[in-house]
Amino acid sequence: TGGCDLDHRGYLRRRVDLASAGFEAAESAMLVVDSRGAIAVASRGAARLLGGTREELVGQSLEKWFHPPGNMVDCRFDRKCRDSMLRQLQVRQPGGDLIPVEVQCSPFSVQLAEGGSAGDPDHPDHCLLILADIRQRKQEDEIRAVRLAKMSLLNQVSEALYGANLSLDQILEAVLICMTAGQGLRFNRAFLLLVDQGREELRGEIAIGPSNAEEASRIWSDLADQPSDLFEMMTSYDQSLKQTDIGVNKIVKKMTVPLAEGDNLLVRVMADRHVLRVDQDTSLAGTDLVRHWLGCPRFAVAPLTTRAGSIGVIVADNAISGSEISALDLEFLQLFANRSAGAIENSRLYSVLEQRLLDLRRAHNKQKDDQETLMRMERLSVMGETSAIVAHELRNPLVAIGGFARTLLRNLDEEDPNRQYADIISSEVARMETIIHDLLDFIRPKKRLRKEVMIDRMVGETADRYQTEMEGKAVRLEMDLQAGGVALEVHPGEIQQVLQNYLVNALQAQPEGGRIVVATALVEGGV
Repeated sequence: TGGCDLDHRGYLRRRVDLASAGFEAAESAMLVVDSRGAIAVASRGAARLLGGTREELVGQSLEKWFHPPGNMVDCRFDRKCRDSMLRQLQVRQPGGDLIPVEVQCSPFSVQLAEGGSAGDPDHPDHCLLILADIRQRKQEDEIRAVRLAKMSLLNQVSEALYGANLSLDQILEAVLICMTAGQGLRFNRAFLLLVDQGREELRGEIAIGPSNAEEASRIWSDLADQPSDLFEMMTSYDQSLKQTDIGVNKIVKKMTVPLAEGDNLLVRVMADRHVLRVDQDTSLAGTDLVRHWLGCPRFAVAPLTTRAGSIGVIVADNAISGSEISALDLEFLQLFANRSAGAIENSRLYSVLEQRLLDLRRAHNKQKDDQETLMRMERLSVMGETSAIVAHELRNPLVAIGGFARTLLRNLDEEDPNRQYADIISSEVARMETIIHDLLDFIRPKKRLRKEVMIDRMVGETADRYQTEMEGKAVRLEMDLQAGGVALEVHPGEIQQVLQNYLVNALQAQPEGGRIVVATALVEGGV
């Protein structure tokens, strides 16, 4: 039994030693105070806050450190110390500086001697003090307030980028305005580079900011007259201010990096998807080139990435004011870049969709026009077929009427008064035959039928058809057919049409009478 007691006491001692070591190494400012008001144990954080070492603090009275003296001494005897009590005091450092602190007091009872009493919980003999530097807490509160303000700005940014119906160019301008505006992220200059998939490179697109201190003073003076609301500023940027961005836009046009250079600073940031601050000692590939472009050793790079991939980067610096780029600046630059990337990608997709809708509308209109044209063609086709039928039916009686009229004309004497009427009937019938012939030629598709034809026979038959008309106009027809029995593979209808046109022209050229010679002859390779 005695052995078990020793093992148990040894375990307890090891546990106490472990707890004591952890307490002393803690970064939080903690003190254990005994019943006399002296420091029994001090943590590393407490030693740093009070301006000494842990060894120097142990055994010292709280009166030496707290102001006013006696505020924390024997407070448990005055019944002022309650469990987890909070109070605000001041700590005096060795140099005499007073630091405001918040103190949390927790009394407890402890067994100090081996085998002694466990302690009376109703009468605690020690107290745990947890100290918090109020200055640091104020700084944290200020950071939280800045974060809340920035979150409000991000809401305005989202409303401007997603809800203001801006074009892609306007969105790019709005992004850079927010980067440099006093109501925004407050960088002096901002440069936007976008991925060009066709050229497989990261290429500078647009920039905003002054080129020197004099220009910065003028720009910031002009901006003072701009709307104080970030949303209004982003959506109604004064066009006159763009003239002041000529210098930085000359710089951004030089900023080109092939995507194949994976180790390059700008390409690497896109791959890592995380904002990067470049200081004077940063030595990543491509850093010196960017410094040369900007003329500034310190800058920040934020990736513009979406689920679909990387679309570019934003490079920002404080080349004019020389202000440090803080961790808080990087934090909001990252959030801002993420929202900007989504807005840029959405605008691009909207533009593509808008173009596709426009193409679809054009295709629909063309289909509608084609359908109307097809319907007109169908109507014309029906009209053509009907006209062909009517023309064909009219041609047969006209041929008979013309034949009888020409026969009647030949059998009438020159002095017969009816000869004039017969001549009119014959001429008008011929004119109608010509009209019907032309109409049928226009309506009916020509069949490209070729066959062997005796040339002299075809020419003679064609000329004989005009024999009567020639005699009526005192035109003598002479035939000189020398092709003999030669046959050629031709389209008979087309050749006859050519011959008829020549004969009609010859008749019209000799209204007072004359002579027409129709001749054929053999030539090399043809007739």
